[in-house]
Amino acid sequence: MFGLPTFLQAIIGFLLLIGPLVVLHELGHYLVARWLGVKSDVFSIGFGRELWGLTDKRGTRWRIAAVPLGGYVQFAGDGNAVSQVDDDKISHMTTEERSHAFATQPIWKRSLIVLAGPVANLIVALAIFFAFNAIYGKPVEVPEVTGFTEKSDARTAGIQLRDRVVSVDGTEISSATEIAEHVLPYPGRTIQLGVERDGRRLTVPVKLTSQTVKDQFGNEGRIADLGIDFASPNVRMAVPGSPADKAGIEANDRIVAINDTPVSSFRQVRDLIVARPGEKITVTVRRGDEEKRLPVNVGAVSGTDEKGVKRTIGQIGIAYGKVEKVGLVEAATMSVDQCAGIMRMMVTGIVQIVTGERSVKELGGPLKIAKYSGEHLSLGFDNFVWFVALISINLAFINLLPIPTLDGGHLAFYAAEAVRRRPVDAKGQEWAFRTGLAFVLALMLFVTINDIASLLPFGK
Repeated sequence: MFGLPTFLQAIIGFLLLIGPLVVLHELGHYLVARWLGVKSDVFSIGFGRELWGLTDKRGTRWRIAAVPLGGYVQFAGDGNAVSQVDDDKISHMTTEERSHAFATQPIWKRSLIVLAGPVANLIVALAIFFAFNAIYGKPVEVPEVTGFTEKSDARTAGIQLRDRVVSVDGTEISSATEIAEHVLPYPGRTIQLGVERDGRRLTVPVKLTSQTVKDQFGNEGRIADLGIDFASPNVRMAVPGSPADKAGIEANDRIVAINDTPVSSFRQVRDLIVARPGEKITVTVRRGDEEKRLPVNVGAVSGTDEKGVKRTIGQIGIAYGKVEKVGLVEAATMSVDQCAGIMRMMVTGIVQIVTGERSVKELGGPLKIAKYSGEHLSLGFDNFVWFVALISINLAFINLLPIPTLDGGHLAFYAAEAVRRRPVDAKGQEWAFRTGLAFVLALMLFVTINDIASLLPFGK
């Protein structure tokens, strides 16, 4: 996909992302409804005019529509795509037909059918994370301070080299990879960092400053960063065919020097290599009990530095850190933890936007998703599939919000029905669905305008 124009790449990435996720979401509704004996009249991918369709032997119309931004399942007795009840349609049904209508089912059946869509998206994400964990294992990085950035909040607060981070705001930490969830989303806050130093346990308050970072595509994000380097210079792998691979660098080598400059962290290794595009350097590695000096021709690629400035940088093609193989049970447990962590960060982001800690400009819509889809596609299959898992969790989370027209809105109505022992009256439902639809459309318009403003030069 590297040779494709950016715009075309974004379209292909978006279609490969949103199409399957929508199909699987709606398939969740459909399969559970079919299992519970509820008839589906329409299974639509997209909205608007039908481009293609067929009717199966059960009477379900399978269709692809003109606007590919979503989809729906319309059950027997539904008046429209958001499952509003059509009393007139139900009144003209036979007793047999009525028994297979969605609206005539008990609350528990309706709830399971509605919940099945978001659950299907979560299952997709869990399956992807499980596969990655089972194949690649888990990164293990001892949370011991090996270095600091130039402007480090942690160093300013009194954190020292060789301190071992053991907790963040009272939550125990066993690996450096666990720290990000407790730090990145909270620029401006003061966290309590628990560290072990010379056999003693200390708690150090650290004021997190806000940092704007850019990735290699120029996408900006506002995060907090402790400014600590935990990564030891252990080689996890040398990319096949890369300068490191050709020079003989192997997995589990520990880099101890670059051009006779001793290094103790991967940040030091990266900084020394990034600054030498096209040069020949000597990389000293420790392999077992011996040291080897390996000549490496540094590759020159177009990229961005930590400040987001585009320039030619050096790369040799190594991945760092230690990885442990895990069993299937641990891989599954890790996938649940990963999904839960991502959802917690989503909740945190929404709360911060509502309370004003973050700007509404940070909200993204379909145009940004398309852009990011194309970018992740350009980085390779693994990156794209990981992004699919992230968006699948987003779809599940958004659909569970208690907004009429969304799955969460239906579940809220069923909860009210269970408490009141009778459904919300038709007029109340009509008002709620109209309001919910207006809100969703307004939000879509807002985030699309947001996307356009941020993607155009004057929005930067």
